[in-house]
Amino acid sequence: MKSYGHIPKLAVTLTALAAQACCFQAFAQANQLERVEVTGTNIKRISRETESPIDVITAKDIQASGARTALEVMKMIPSIGNDGYSDTATQNGFSRGVATVSLRNQTATSTLVLINGRRMTPSAYANPNNGTTTLYDLNSIPVSAIERIEVLKDGASAVYGSDAMAGVINFITRKDYQGFEVKVLAAANDAGEYKRQTLSATAGFGDFATKGYNIFVGVDYTHKGRSMVGDKTDEDIQAADYRAINLRRNPYGSFLYNNQPWFIRENGAVGSRSFPQTAAVPATNTVNNANCPDAEKIVGETARYGITTNHLLGRTFCNYSLDQFAEMQSPGDDLNLLARGTLKLAETMEGFAEFMYSRSKREYLGAPRTINGLSPSNNFNGTGLAASFQPILEIGHPDNPFTNANARAAVQLRFPSAPGGFDLTNTGTRALVGVRGTAGTDIDWESGLLWNRSDRDEYYYGFLRLPVLRQMLGPAFGGTNRSLASIASDPDLSRPLLNSGSAEVLQWDAKASTTVGKLPGGAIGLAGGVELRREAIDIKPDPENVAGNILGLANTAVKGSRVVKSAFVEVVAPVLKGLELNLAGRVDKYPTLKTNFVPKFGVKWQAADTLALRGSYSEGFRAPSVSQVSPGGAQFFLNNLRDPVRCNTEATPPVPKPGAETADCAKSVAGVGGGNPTLKPENSYNTSLGLLFSPTAGVDFVLGYWKIRKNNEVALTDGQSVIDHPESYPSGSLVRDTNPNLLLNGQAGTGPLLTVSTPWVNQGTTMTSGIDFEARTATTVMDGVRWSNALNGQYTLKYERIEHPGYAKNNLVGTRGGLADWSTSAPDVPRLKMRFTSSFETASHSLTGAMNYVSGLSFIRRMDGTNIPASGNTAAVTPLYYSGTTCHYGGALNDQNLFSRSVLGLAPTATNGRDLYINRYPGCSMAKWVTFDVGYTYRGFKNLTLSVNIQNFTDEKAPYDPLGATQAAAQLGYNTGMHNPFGRYFTVSANYKFW
Repeated sequence: MKSYGHIPKLAVTLTALAAQACCFQAFAQANQLERVEVTGTNIKRISRETESPIDVITAKDIQASGARTALEVMKMIPSIGNDGYSDTATQNGFSRGVATVSLRNQTATSTLVLINGRRMTPSAYANPNNGTTTLYDLNSIPVSAIERIEVLKDGASAVYGSDAMAGVINFITRKDYQGFEVKVLAAANDAGEYKRQTLSATAGFGDFATKGYNIFVGVDYTHKGRSMVGDKTDEDIQAADYRAINLRRNPYGSFLYNNQPWFIRENGAVGSRSFPQTAAVPATNTVNNANCPDAEKIVGETARYGITTNHLLGRTFCNYSLDQFAEMQSPGDDLNLLARGTLKLAETMEGFAEFMYSRSKREYLGAPRTINGLSPSNNFNGTGLAASFQPILEIGHPDNPFTNANARAAVQLRFPSAPGGFDLTNTGTRALVGVRGTAGTDIDWESGLLWNRSDRDEYYYGFLRLPVLRQMLGPAFGGTNRSLASIASDPDLSRPLLNSGSAEVLQWDAKASTTVGKLPGGAIGLAGGVELRREAIDIKPDPENVAGNILGLANTAVKGSRVVKSAFVEVVAPVLKGLELNLAGRVDKYPTLKTNFVPKFGVKWQAADTLALRGSYSEGFRAPSVSQVSPGGAQFFLNNLRDPVRCNTEATPPVPKPGAETADCAKSVAGVGGGNPTLKPENSYNTSLGLLFSPTAGVDFVLGYWKIRKNNEVALTDGQSVIDHPESYPSGSLVRDTNPNLLLNGQAGTGPLLTVSTPWVNQGTTMTSGIDFEARTATTVMDGVRWSNALNGQYTLKYERIEHPGYAKNNLVGTRGGLADWSTSAPDVPRLKMRFTSSFETASHSLTGAMNYVSGLSFIRRMDGTNIPASGNTAAVTPLYYSGTTCHYGGALNDQNLFSRSVLGLAPTATNGRDLYINRYPGCSMAKWVTFDVGYTYRGFKNLTLSVNIQNFTDEKAPYDPLGATQAAAQLGYNTGMHNPFGRYFTVSANYKFW
């Protein structure tokens, strides 16, 4: 980031500390100081300081850091939250392939991303996870074209409108560039994993000042290689702990081997659909083949493999390895192009145009899919649930081994003839044309027309077609008793499925700024403008899926559009010398919503040449996304639900009621979310205070306090709430199995849960506050040698989440929020994040070192803020506060009313190689992570710049994070929001400028 020497007036010192930079050149006479635009205000000013805190990362900073993508740059900023998506191999299917960013842990939907001062369109997804419905994909931004990034760490809805509640990130690309340069970059860690290669070319010609035009073109192409789970990638994570506790890289993968069916005898009368797996069931009720090499055979046991399914214990079977599909980094290619042009139309008017194209391709491995006849599989069509499928072979079926016993058989089988996986392509196209200039002596104006579209094409491979699968059933169920081998070899068993989507923004805007009179401190600045914007989204599932022909694959189908009308005004009033007030307001009109107005007030006081104070108060809003208010929605699965109809939830731990199954106390069911046109906007209240102190030449300090409160947050209805209080939701929100054999005591309405409807609703509040701190020094230590240092950090004081109105609020800083307060879905909230850099620079050499610090997390269960009054036959639920000594992941249960722990690991013996989480981490916490980076750049050759950067120079392993109770959950072996698995990572680059 920029650093400046001591100056007599703090107005320029503030420029350095606030680190604002101009967006475009003002039309001013040569003998006048240039007025510039600053992110967060529409009024140009001679000095670049404002009332709000801003960080600036320059192209030079990016080069020195070794960051290769826009996301990596963002992760070096302490105010960036850890609740965004990082484009990882295991990212959920609703956001696969995107990289997002959030400020202050306020979710990606509360952080507005701009390119050259104008918003970018969200990617074509309709993610049903809270806080992620609006995904601004950083993969579409070409790093080589970035001149600087301005991060406004304050609410800015009064200037930019919806989504800017936590702040704004403005990617500003090069302008008025002349020359031609090419850059090549290669990167990998010390084991040769996580490879990445980039080729960039940048060209520009035309001097705007003398020739009246400039054209700039930049192209980036990046390829990243595949890295698999294995010995090499294990070197930089706590692999031994994951293996012992989570069974990561468990030798056992799956009992469903290629084309090796399992058969389980139906219990009781024919048609009962009961296939119990308890220890009391005779082993002869299960039949399997073990036709595989001896090296791939195992005997099922709990201690070694974590196997708990009774019909596998003590049985020899073929083991199917899933590690062959376990990726640490998926391969991909990114292509980004940016072209910008400016043309002088008159002495005080210029035209400008901008074109961007991006294409991001990803490939993901996937195991061949399976069928399981132990219970019905939920299936979906375009309107909701399709007919379920339960592969049960009738008496007389050619593959049924129990025909002679007059019994049906459930079948379990993997189909290697239908290999799995996903291929994803995200493309983006952005075009902007506009005119700007100066009217009279001091009226700056600008108008532009923007079109921005993103498209997503995602192919799904290996999903099984129900019309073929159903042929194995008997005629009474629409089948023909077709043999399993015949079905497995049928070319129509699986076809590639294409799920596609598009999102689009079409915007016209106009604005102007000027001065209108004077106050004792100087001229009054005035700005105003209007925007007219059309937003649209269209998500289309494959027609086969819409028809309900695909086993177990949910649909996401949304189509909608809206027109948004906005107007804004801003005043800067220097009421006294050294005292400046800033007032801003914006009006937005969304369809179905009443007109929304948000204000902002700021003050800046230069108390002395070396001291300044600043502060701001603003209100913000986020309109529900188009996907949240349009017809359609996402279908998904809800996990770990407790069904009070079939589970005794008052027992410790909960146990199934007579006739129910253990799964009823940790149920997985289909969820159906949908648009809600009655949603209201989220709103926010932001406060910031700052002190800026420059006591001597080359020494600057910044200390700031910030607070954000968001109300009326939009979230999917909690599935557990619908189950616990069905009387509070529309009829039909719960769907249960009506099979008489599965009812409890034959009572209607007691069958197993099948689906839960969870529409979008306004609920909950989040409040967070903290301290920003910054210190910078710069000095010349000897002739031609510049030494500069910078410390930038964020210390979070509070993070409180009220999931539903009336729930208790609790401070969750330093914890995994959703564990510390069981009633919330709060993210991980580290208390302290900071980065310190030190650099020496001469004409030919630059040497930079950096320290990165992120504090750890506690996994102690501290409270449950649920607060629900009694209704009907339901008893009241009140907040619970625990002793603070019970670990979620293991150890003693010191609070008897605390449920749903995920006890990880298994007590070690001499042979099993297992261990309990609490044995290795008795403090029940994740450690802090401290890493060091080193970078060197050489410019001694004419037109050639050579750089090498080593991130995590000391090769510190990512801390252990329990992550989850399953092997799949621990596949990556690190916390994707706070850490990375790269270890010591090398980046080398060469940049040659031809002219």
